[in-house]
Amino acid sequence: MRTRFLLACLMLCANTPCAAETSASKLLSEDAYLGDMPNVLTVSRLSQPIADAPSAVTVIDRDMIRESGIVDLPEIFRLVPGMYVGSNAGYLQTVNSVVSYHGMTDAYSRRMQVLIDGRSVYEPLYGGVQWSDLPIAIADIERIEVTRGPNAASYGANSFLGVINIITQHASETQGSSVMLARGSGRNDTFYRYGGKLNDLNYRITIGHRVDDGLQRRFDSKRTDIVSARADYRATDRDELEFQFGYNGGSRQEGDPFPDALIFLPRSKDVQSHFQQARWRHSFSARSDFSLQGYHSYSRSDDLVSSVDLVQFFGPILRSPTLLLDNDVENERYDIEAQHTFSPWQSLRMVWGGSMRLDQITAPFYLNSRDRDSFHLQRVFGHAEWQASPRLVMNAGAMFEHNDLTGSDVSPRASANFRLAPGHTVRVGISTALRTPTYLEEKFMGRFVVPTTIPGVTFIQEQFRDQGGLKPEQIIAKEIGYLGDFGSLNLDMRLFEDAMSNIIRQTKVPSPYSAPPGFIRIPGTPKPFTYINGPDARVRGFELQSQWRLSSETRLLASYAHVRIYGQQEVTGPDVAPPEQLLERHFLDSAPRNTFNAMLTHRFNPYWDASLMYYQTSRVAALGDGTPVELARHADLRIARKFELTRTRGELSAIAQNLFDTQYKEFADYNVMGRRAYVTLRLDF
Repeated sequence: MRTRFLLACLMLCANTPCAAETSASKLLSEDAYLGDMPNVLTVSRLSQPIADAPSAVTVIDRDMIRESGIVDLPEIFRLVPGMYVGSNAGYLQTVNSVVSYHGMTDAYSRRMQVLIDGRSVYEPLYGGVQWSDLPIAIADIERIEVTRGPNAASYGANSFLGVINIITQHASETQGSSVMLARGSGRNDTFYRYGGKLNDLNYRITIGHRVDDGLQRRFDSKRTDIVSARADYRATDRDELEFQFGYNGGSRQEGDPFPDALIFLPRSKDVQSHFQQARWRHSFSARSDFSLQGYHSYSRSDDLVSSVDLVQFFGPILRSPTLLLDNDVENERYDIEAQHTFSPWQSLRMVWGGSMRLDQITAPFYLNSRDRDSFHLQRVFGHAEWQASPRLVMNAGAMFEHNDLTGSDVSPRASANFRLAPGHTVRVGISTALRTPTYLEEKFMGRFVVPTTIPGVTFIQEQFRDQGGLKPEQIIAKEIGYLGDFGSLNLDMRLFEDAMSNIIRQTKVPSPYSAPPGFIRIPGTPKPFTYINGPDARVRGFELQSQWRLSSETRLLASYAHVRIYGQQEVTGPDVAPPEQLLERHFLDSAPRNTFNAMLTHRFNPYWDASLMYYQTSRVAALGDGTPVELARHADLRIARKFELTRTRGELSAIAQNLFDTQYKEFADYNVMGRRAYVTLRLDF
């Protein structure tokens, strides 16, 4: 019965053609996904057709975001080949979606860079991105470019396995008022946006409130208030100014209902973040322009963990029967970047620039100090695109970096793109990248102290005692890609091999272990963990993404990825704990071997359209808080109706996620995904 229903939906559903839209800032044309070979900005920092870019890239435009019916931003990345998305992963620092590429991820996905309008949202303490705390509304996104592969040559360390660049709409494209609502399955989202114009100044402001009750059997609800604003000012024919501001704040739940450590106790905490960003663009000529960007970002979580009464365990010797753990975290970042793009002659385009960054972190529990720790980063980068002949495009670039933790490094990249025939290109490329250790990996000194009534006796339990001195992870990535335009069918295929070394792994502190001077270990507690540089690994595989225009009203997007990780299963050596004691024992299985995703969209008439999505992910064993989960299959269905009421244009959508209620597990066996249904409404007036 389910199969018949699925086939019926496939026969009925189809798609709205992707209309070309022109950005007021003249950045890009908006052709959908892969069709008509759209330009991309992210890969080399130069505007290039996908066929000329030095790495594989997936473009997600506004139409694709709308047709997918996503409620949370990370969900859209399920449609990118090689990516794995896990909802509500982990127990710490906001229960969060994880978005990873080619595996080797825990709840924080430290090996991928995420940018919003050129502003890095990569967290310095844990690494990765707190997706729930980004002050951005899905309706404000213009497009998303995903570089599939290392891109440190353009964006530096931590652009290790890929880069996600989220580009918001120019303020001139969001004029008037909009109301956006989403209701259903524990979600209650309300957004209002207003855009206006004063002479040469275009602006918008978006405010919103999100209520997310999370998953069943999880302590993971969220309440979030969002404010964002953008202004674009055309000062002269050669100068444009851009200003942005964003705020995100609210309460979060986190923790494990059955904790095995104090830090995992179920609790609620307050989280807030904000940023300010400014950019100046100046055009010297038609072949030369300059930009200067600066931003400040701040985030804070107030989290005082109070334990249960411990008298039952230690009796009257405790001075205080309750333990308090100061888990507050405060991050602040200042960043300034300059970039010059020019063309010395017609066949050569170049970009170069540099940036400076200061990260300041306060984390009493994680760093064992209430002092503010500072991290400095300096960069110089350059890239050149040479049209060597009508059939050959050469790309080469590099990034030089210096930081406080690992010193100085260089990350080069080179590629050659051969046009076999019109619409058919083969790309051969090699790139390198580094991943700087996070503060969690380099300086974590997590411990709690239990004072007693016995003179000179203080118990201590340490969870982590990092040794420091970690080397950056390194990767050398090789790929052969093919892009083909067969009229109604577009293909993007890629063979890749990534060789990684100095992989940062978690293990127990080497023996012998004793408590610091003046303390006594709590009897029976295990040795603390630390991070070390572990074995080498290779990741090999194949990726395919395609777009097939079945008719003027119907489109099928599909992607497939096969990924294998090779290397030593466990770290070995005289100073390393036995393999069975390592947390990351599933390293080689941390990427699903096979993933398949498809989205079929159809426009029935100017008012009705529908989309059917299908996702399949083979067995995967995520690291850290993850556990092995088996094959997962699920389908989503979206049906939408556009309408007009006097001066108001609107759209009403019904979305069913996991349509057949397959009860699959995602990231870990504690994340059981049932059917979820939503109704969304948008009004523009």
